[in-house]
Amino acid sequence: MKVVFFGSGPFATAALETLVARGQRYPLVRVYTRPDRPARRGRKMLPTPVKTRAAELDVDCRSPESVNHAPTLDEIGALEADLFVVADYGEILRGPFLQTPAIGAFNLHGSILPKYRGAAPVAHAILAGEKESGVTLFRVERELDSGPIVATATTGIRPRENAGELEARLATLSAELLDAQLPLLADGRFTETPQDHEHATKAPKLTKEDGLIDFRRSAEEVDALVRAMSPWPSAYAFLARGEKTPERTTLLRIEPARDDGEERAAAPGSLVGITRTGFRIACGTGSVSVLELRREGKATMETAAYLRGRQLTPDDRFLGKGASPQGGFERHAQGTRNRD
Repeated sequence: MKVVFFGSGPFATAALETLVARGQRYPLVRVYTRPDRPARRGRKMLPTPVKTRAAELDVDCRSPESVNHAPTLDEIGALEADLFVVADYGEILRGPFLQTPAIGAFNLHGSILPKYRGAAPVAHAILAGEKESGVTLFRVERELDSGPIVATATTGIRPRENAGELEARLATLSAELLDAQLPLLADGRFTETPQDHEHATKAPKLTKEDGLIDFRRSAEEVDALVRAMSPWPSAYAFLARGEKTPERTTLLRIEPARDDGEERAAAPGSLVGITRTGFRIACGTGSVSVLELRREGKATMETAAYLRGRQLTPDDRFLGKGASPQGGFERHAQGTRNRD
């Protein structure tokens, strides 16, 4: 059984490693990934994690603009592969592509389908307060993440786990699932179960604006947002201090705080429990303790270090979604987004 692998993001690298390890029995004839893209502040062209790992493993890796274009389809067809394995690839796969391999094209997805179809299943699962996640191997069909399921594997979501940490565990789990299913795919002994489309939920791609915190939510919901937005796009709000322009601040680690009564009379976004080493932010119900944060353009700091260089007062507050004192916050927030 000859295999071609299609992957781009970090979630896909563990599956690539499994295919390389099993290459003697199931030859991996080529890897395809998305083209290099500009990234970070310097807009330097960077390869995908899969391209980087493929080079380290000495695997033939190509990065066409689209695998759906006729020249690339012809190139892929000439490989005469039996199986396409797809993971975190980043392009909608069309009919001619799906009809190329003899066994079919199968995708590894970071959720328990039919829940969380889309580009950001891990983040949306954490946002929704799920206690369990997992991975699904399914046949790729034209509708997004809708094909029949071959196999799933599940794992609990840890209480303080962020999206990056959970995705790393799911990547390993997906590689293990693929490893177990390869012999069945090769021998035609695998089964396919149609998805229950009535129970499907969506997990669309995240944007930078998704990270703007709404402090009117409960402390638990604010905590879930911060974890879901880590490592990207990160959760943020704007620190307002007197007449100064509100400063964009990224909250990297927080946790719901024990209720001592002070936050009950405080407006959402207000600072409470300020000490020399820490502070809390009042939410719609409860408050959150800030453990790690970053001022715009500055290095990440633990809260105690942050407070050594900045004295906060109860008159300061964090402005998030829905906050608009005299209209100033909305204008500032929009201006910051445009500069990004």
